[in-house]
Amino acid sequence: MDYSQGPPLHQDRPRYGLILKLIPLLPGALAVSGVYYSATGEAALGVFSLALALMIGLVLWFVLPREYRVYEDHLRIVLGGPLSVKVGFENVKAVSVTSKTSFSMNFVTRISRSYVEIAQVSGPSITITPTAPDSFVEQANRALTRWAATRPTTGPRITTL
Repeated sequence: MDYSQGPPLHQDRPRYGLILKLIPLLPGALAVSGVYYSATGEAALGVFSLALALMIGLVLWFVLPREYRVYEDHLRIVLGGPLSVKVGFENVKAVSVTSKTSFSMNFVTRISRSYVEIAQVSGPSITITPTAPDSFVEQANRALTRWAATRPTTGPRITTL
């Protein structure tokens, strides 16, 4: 699907919780231990620790969200590097702040009582934790309503909360 390439209507950064702020220290600690092991004559263990630090660092860089964006025809979760998750409005049933527990694709960055749920027409919901969840939901629903008003009436029913 071709989505708009224009500037985002709204963007928000994820708010990282304490646990996710501490997890990136793990690759650093592994790298330091790799250098230590290499210096003390344990070359194999040193190389293993450095390789593991690199792998964990790359995985964290690629999968942790950097930004949540609202466009005129889709929502985008920007991940590390060239990766992003795009959710077209034709697949969005509703966007809301919720505290219910459900099976979903999680792009949450903190343990929170409430989070933003992007309910899809088919498939699991997507959950995110923007810094300003109410503002993000308001902007997403505004864009979704505008998109639905300019779209032909055939297709899935769109609801906004």
